[in-house]
Amino acid sequence: MAQIFGVCLLPASGEFTYDTLPAQGKKSEASAYSPVNTYCVPGGTKSDYSYALDQLAAAHPECQTVALVCAWFGDSTDAAACKIYPATNYVGGAFQSFVNNAWTASNWQVSSLTQTSSGLIPISAENGAAVYGGTPSDQSVVRCIRDLRARGYRVVFYPFILMDAPGKPWRGRIGFATDLTAATTQAVQKFLGAATPAQFARDATNLTVAYTGSPTDFTYRRFILHYANLCAVAGGVDLFLLGSELRGLEILRGPNWTRAGSTDANGRAQWDYPFVAGLSQLAADVRGIFDSAGFARDVSNYKNLIAYSPDWSTWNGWQHPGADGQWPHLDQLFASQNIDLVALDNYMPLSDWTLGDGGLDCHNWSAPAPKTWPPAPTEMNGLGLPGQPTLRNANYLAANIEGGEGYNWFYYSSDTDGLGLDPLGTDQRCTRPLGDRLTQTRRPFAANQQLLMRKGLRWWWNNTHRAIYDNGDGTGWSPHGPDTAWVPQSKPIVFAEYGFASVDRCTNQPNVFYDAKSSESATPSWSLWTGSIGMGWKPLRDDALADLALQTVHDYWTAHNATSSTGVPMLLTSFCCAWNWDARPFPIFPLDTDVWGDGGNWATGNWIAGKGPSAAPPTPDAPPVAKNHVAFPILNEKGWSAKYKPYFVTRIHTHVTGRELRAARRIAPLYDIELNFDLLRGDALNAELQAVIAFVAAHVGQAQAFLFAPPQDLGQVTSAPVGAGDGETKSFVLMRVFGGFTETVQALIGSPTVYIDGVAQPVSAYAVSILPATLTFVVAPSAGAVVTADFTAAHLARFVDDAVELEQFMADLWETKNLKLETVRA
Repeated sequence: MAQIFGVCLLPASGEFTYDTLPAQGKKSEASAYSPVNTYCVPGGTKSDYSYALDQLAAAHPECQTVALVCAWFGDSTDAAACKIYPATNYVGGAFQSFVNNAWTASNWQVSSLTQTSSGLIPISAENGAAVYGGTPSDQSVVRCIRDLRARGYRVVFYPFILMDAPGKPWRGRIGFATDLTAATTQAVQKFLGAATPAQFARDATNLTVAYTGSPTDFTYRRFILHYANLCAVAGGVDLFLLGSELRGLEILRGPNWTRAGSTDANGRAQWDYPFVAGLSQLAADVRGIFDSAGFARDVSNYKNLIAYSPDWSTWNGWQHPGADGQWPHLDQLFASQNIDLVALDNYMPLSDWTLGDGGLDCHNWSAPAPKTWPPAPTEMNGLGLPGQPTLRNANYLAANIEGGEGYNWFYYSSDTDGLGLDPLGTDQRCTRPLGDRLTQTRRPFAANQQLLMRKGLRWWWNNTHRAIYDNGDGTGWSPHGPDTAWVPQSKPIVFAEYGFASVDRCTNQPNVFYDAKSSESATPSWSLWTGSIGMGWKPLRDDALADLALQTVHDYWTAHNATSSTGVPMLLTSFCCAWNWDARPFPIFPLDTDVWGDGGNWATGNWIAGKGPSAAPPTPDAPPVAKNHVAFPILNEKGWSAKYKPYFVTRIHTHVTGRELRAARRIAPLYDIELNFDLLRGDALNAELQAVIAFVAAHVGQAQAFLFAPPQDLGQVTSAPVGAGDGETKSFVLMRVFGGFTETVQALIGSPTVYIDGVAQPVSAYAVSILPATLTFVVAPSAGAVVTADFTAAHLARFVDDAVELEQFMADLWETKNLKLETVRA
C-alpha cells in the first residue's frame, strides 16, 4: 500500500459514526434500540471508529494527519435559496451511549438542535432508505478530536457540504443565475447569513455549542462559526478549514467588478468578489473565536491555523466567459492576515493516456523534456523518459506533476461524452473524450502566462501575480495592472485533498468519481468499462494504478519541495491529506450494504482501506551495471547456428460481425533464441563443453540473467546516431536501427567508441551504464554537436530450461541441440 502524508476521514455523516463510545438509536416508529456504531463487533464495547483508527495506524504508520470531515447539508444550487443545515435520520427518536459499562440516555445535538427539535429538515430517501447518514453529533465530534490528538495525529477540522438536492450535485454548483449585479451580492449575503460570534456559547460540560439566533437560521456563517467554537471545546485543532470547493460562489462578481479592478490601501489589485470577501470576514471571526478560547495562532509549530481550500480548477484564478482573461480572485483571501496556509484540493491529471498505443505521451516518451518555459510547440510534448512506454510507470506519473497538461500545454476543452464505443474504432467500451482531448490537440502557453498553469505551484509561490487579460494592446492574454496582495513565499501550500479513484486510467482525470446516484458521476477520459449488452456496464477497477499514483505524489513532493530563506516550506506535506480513510472499518464497510447505501461505490472509489498490503513499498534496487551480468561465452564457431525470433504480444477480441479489436500490449519485441552446437570439444585445450556446462550452472538454469550478443549482422552497430548536443544534456540512451525499426539497446558487449562531430572521444570523457545502455558525458556536448557511436549491442537473456542436454558422439566431441534462450527486461 502506498505511503501517504495524511488522510481525510469519512464518511462525513452518521450521527455517532465518529464517536469513541458505543451508541444505539431508536427511530420514532421503532420499539427497541439498534446499534448505530458497533457493526464491526456487534454488541461490543468498542466503536467502529476505534477499530477503523486502529486499522489506519497498522496500515499507515507514516500517516501524520487526520482531517475530520463533518457535513451539514445543502438543498439547492441557488445561493439565494440554499439552506445549509444539520440533519438527522432519527427525528423524534432517541439515543443511548455506553458510559461506565451502562447504557445512558443521550441526544443527537448540533448547534442547539436535538432530534426532538421542531423545524428539522429531513434527509431525503430513495427506496425507503435515507441517502445520507445524519450530521455527526457535537459530543461525538469532540471525543473524536480528542482521541485523534491522543493517538498522536495532527488534526484538521474540515466542514463539508453534502448536497441533498435533486441529482445530488457537487457543492461547487451552488451559484446564482446572474452575475455583476447588486442581486448577485445580495444572493451571496443571504447564503452567508448574519450569524455573529456573540450568538454562540461553548458548553464544555455537555460537549456542544449553543446558538442563540433563530433555530432555523440555516446559513453558512452559522455552520462555520458553530464548528470553530466546537473545536475550541475539544481543545483546539491544528488547522481549521473554512470550507472547500465552493467554486460557483467564489467566482460570482459584484456590480463593482471591472477587468482592471481597484486597489487596496497598499496599492494592491483587488476585485469585487462578494463570497471571497465573506470568507475573509469569516477567517477574522474564527481567529477571534480561537484567540478568545486561548488558542492563539502558532505558525512555528503549525497549530490553530486557518485556511480555505478551493478546487484545483480555480485555486490560481478564474476565466470568466467573455472576459478574455484570468483573474486571481482568491489572492485577496490567500493574502489575508487571518489565513495561514494556501490550501487547495489537488486533483490535477498525472497522465494523458489514450486507448490503443497510449497516444502522444507514448509517442514522445523518450523525446527530450522541455527545459524552458513556455516550451515551444515542437518541444512541449517531450517526456525525456527511459525504457518502454507504459501508463503504470512512476517516472511517467512524476513527470506530469510539474509537467504535461496544465503545465507545458493545455486543452481548450476536456469534456467527455460518457460511456460509449471507443472513438478509435475498436469494440471496447470507454468514457469517450470530446473536443481537444479526443484529438489530443494540445495548445501551447505564451510568454508571461505562468499564472494560467494549474500545476504551476512553484512559480505561483515564488512570484507576485497580476491579472492576465487582453486589453486590446496587441499583446493578447498578458499581465495587466498592479500586483495582487500575495507576497511571494509568505505562506506554505497544502493539499487539503488529493487522491485517485481505483478505476482504469484514474490518473487521466483524478477529479471525477463514479456514483450512479449522482448527476456528477463520471470516470476518467479513455477509461475502460467492463460488462456486456444486456448485462450492464461498470467501470473497470484498477487498484494498482491508484496506489502507484499515491506513492508517486508522496515520493515526488518529499524529494522536490522547497524552502524560503526564512524557513517557510513551499509545500507543508504534513497537512496534505489523501482522500480517503473511512471511520467504518473494513471489511464490514463496504460489505454491509443493508446498513450503508454507498458500499457499492467502494470498489472503484477513492477508499484506501482494504485495497492493498499494509507494508510500505521496498526501497528500489540500484540500477544494474555491466559487472552484474556475465556475457554468454564466445565458443569456437565451427558447426553452430542460431534461430532468432522477435515476438510481440497482441490482444485480439473478435466481434460476432467478424470485426476484430487488436491492441498491442508491447511496442518493442522480446526475442526467442535457439542455439545449436554441432561440435563442442571437451579436451583440455579447447574445453568448449566445460564452458557451456559451467555457464549454465553458474546461472542456476533459468534463475539468473546474462548478456547475449545477437548475430553479428544484428549486434554490430557502426556510426549509430546517438543524439544532438544542447549544452545541457549529458546522458544519451543508445539505439539500434535496422530496417526502419528503432530499438532501445539494453546492454553492450565490450566498450563503445564514441564520436562527437566525427572525432573519437577518450574513454575518460564519458561513462557507460546498461539497462538501458546509456552514455553519460562528463561535460555535456555543445549545442548542435552530433554524437555517434560504434558498439556491439547485447540483450539481457536467461535460459528457457533449467537443464541442458549434451550428447557425446565421438571421443572428446559433443553436441547440443536446442539450447534455448529468451530475452527479458530488467
